[in-house]
Amino acid sequence: MAQRTWTRKKRDKRQREDIERHEERRERRRASLMEQSVSQLGLEEAEEFSDTAIARSRKVKDGQRSQSEDLVPGRVIHFRRSLFEVQLEDGSLIQARSRSTTRSPHPDSTLVAVGDRVLVDPAQALIAEVQPRENRISRASKIHDEIEQVIVSNVDQLLVVASVCDPYLKPGVLDRYLLAAEAYHISSIIVLNKVDLDPAGEWQEIAKIYRAAGYPVLECSAESRAGLELLRDTLTNRVSVLSGQSGVGKSSLLNALDPELELPVGEIMQGARKGRHTTTHSRLIAFRFGGWVADTPGIKEFRLWGMDEAEVAALYPEFRVHAGECHFHNCSHTHEPDCAVKQAVEDGIVSMLRYRNYLQVLEQLRGN
Repeated sequence: MAQRTWTRKKRDKRQREDIERHEERRERRRASLMEQSVSQLGLEEAEEFSDTAIARSRKVKDGQRSQSEDLVPGRVIHFRRSLFEVQLEDGSLIQARSRSTTRSPHPDSTLVAVGDRVLVDPAQALIAEVQPRENRISRASKIHDEIEQVIVSNVDQLLVVASVCDPYLKPGVLDRYLLAAEAYHISSIIVLNKVDLDPAGEWQEIAKIYRAAGYPVLECSAESRAGLELLRDTLTNRVSVLSGQSGVGKSSLLNALDPELELPVGEIMQGARKGRHTTTHSRLIAFRFGGWVADTPGIKEFRLWGMDEAEVAALYPEFRVHAGECHFHNCSHTHEPDCAVKQAVEDGIVSMLRYRNYLQVLEQLRGN
């Protein structure tokens, strides 16, 4: 009797665990689909779409699938409404879709992202496989914190554009972009735009702080064309990401560099002094002077994904210089005694602004 009771309890526990795993997979699948713009279908339709795709894939036998020799390599350069524009190796373009059966080595992440190197089945206009990513710029999904939303992948450098005013510069957002790039060893450059709107040069203090932290800072203006030659040299023959808040002038800078692009430019909302979204989807754009740039949508909130507190501290270059002198090897630089980083802040060696941004990031990670 006792043996039967134990067996029944064990069976019930196993069934509950199976149900929980199924619900977890379903939730991740739904989040992934919604990240790929299937959210436009509505939640119930998205789930039905996903379930139908999986059921269909189970009916396809291995012998009926496209063989590897039928797949063509390419790179995703644009994404809109679940349709990907892929540039093949011969330079031609193909419109392709992804499915839940698309093979990808990136669990809990955007299935296909702009910049991904992929294998395409031209006959079915289908992305069959995503290659491993060398690096990426990503943030936590708005739908689920556990899901990674990749903004762009496989890039050489990140240019974070911030306007000195209209809208006003937000160092906290700027730091989050820099941390995301540091995590994947992507070179970062800060572009201070609209310097013509601040003839007093108050923005120079911000430039001084970030240069002291080890970041190159370019001073530009799409209106007066100041600094555009240096910006063009920085972008030439490289794959770059142009990111920043809405309204900081990313599209205006690109149009000034290459007028044939004719990217739409938005206006600043006068009441809130915030920018409107003009770029709505990430895309890779080829320059006439050589190189590619990923023009990304303006983001009002950039939440870090997949980082813990210890990792964040190591991603501040100026912190790393002093961290080895802390009394505790795992010092968080917040409350511990004999902290060399806090001492450097008090001595003015490390910027108080950067340190405050660091504390805000920790609060975000803790869910405060």
